[in-house]
Amino acid sequence: MKKLLLALLFIFTLVCSAELFAGGERSEPQESGSGELQPIINSGDLSIHFLELGNKYTGDCVYINYGNIDILIDAGSRQSSALTIKAYIDNFIQDNTLEYVIATHAHRDHIAGFYSSNTVTGILDAYTIGAIIDFPNTNSTSTAYRHYRETRDRLAANGTAHYTALQCYNNEDGAMRIFDFGGGVKLEILYNYYYENYTRNENNYSVCLRIIQDEKQYLFTGDLEMEAEDLLVDFYDEHYGGLGHCVLYKGGHHGSNTSNGEKLMAAITPEYVCVCTCAGTAEYRALPPNVFPSQSFIDRVAPYTDRVYITTLITDYSSNEYMPFNGNIVFSVSGDTVSVMCSNIGTKLKDSEWFAHNREMPEAWASGAFP
Repeated sequence: MKKLLLALLFIFTLVCSAELFAGGERSEPQESGSGELQPIINSGDLSIHFLELGNKYTGDCVYINYGNIDILIDAGSRQSSALTIKAYIDNFIQDNTLEYVIATHAHRDHIAGFYSSNTVTGILDAYTIGAIIDFPNTNSTSTAYRHYRETRDRLAANGTAHYTALQCYNNEDGAMRIFDFGGGVKLEILYNYYYENYTRNENNYSVCLRIIQDEKQYLFTGDLEMEAEDLLVDFYDEHYGGLGHCVLYKGGHHGSNTSNGEKLMAAITPEYVCVCTCAGTAEYRALPPNVFPSQSFIDRVAPYTDRVYITTLITDYSSNEYMPFNGNIVFSVSGDTVSVMCSNIGTKLKDSEWFAHNREMPEAWASGAFP
């Protein structure tokens, strides 16, 4: 009922839609210049939203809705992003409750929007929170992590459930590895070697999870780097027969050259890749091929799919100029139909003007292997 009421309130620009049928047929996204779309997101539908964050800084925020279940994974990239995030998800949340909040790791670009300041109400204070799931390990001593930890602990002291990803995986202390939402939809917290072991690379502490919907699955690995990705693949190969094919993969570490490795891509063979990133950012002073989304990320994804979408474009970093690339990206599933809608253009990354000027076309994309 909640989704039916909201269907008439939430208006997107139609820029891309794609369908995946029960037989596994892969069909081309349909683009339209016809103007506005009012997507009907019914109560039984699952939708996954990759959000822009209202500034020039790269960060992650993914909102997931299924019926009356609302989930937020990360809240980057700066404290002010909380305003942007709240304005967006308020289109969907009717009971002022986030049933699950997941903080993948302690970097500011993933947690800064969670806590409050004198001028901004953070996400954890803006809603009733059912449960917080976060990283068991960190080396961080940053101000951002301290504020996040203090906010989380205050909520936990007042009755909000708090579990680490390791507690969830181990089904201990009241936590669960699999949260069953009914209708074939589940949230599963995956095992990561670095939940229990030290690493100098904070990214490798990332909480990993997947949404399972009947036979489909959608994978989220935070900012996991390739060495940790490889361990993830090895663990699931050894203990569970593999991670398995993923219809959707959230591009790791904003499309970095140090993530999205060949081993993981071969294990999950993604069909859709959505990336929370700022294309062309000078934030990390990387060499041009390694600027997000990196050439090596593109090359490693290309053999499996050309359906790559990203949120934001930097036009002039030094002048604080940015704009939507695809914008807010909404991946939704209704029955056997998968749709992708974007608030800006629906152009695939490979077909964009930015790509033409900044990246080389991988052979798999140039060959026309994908319809």
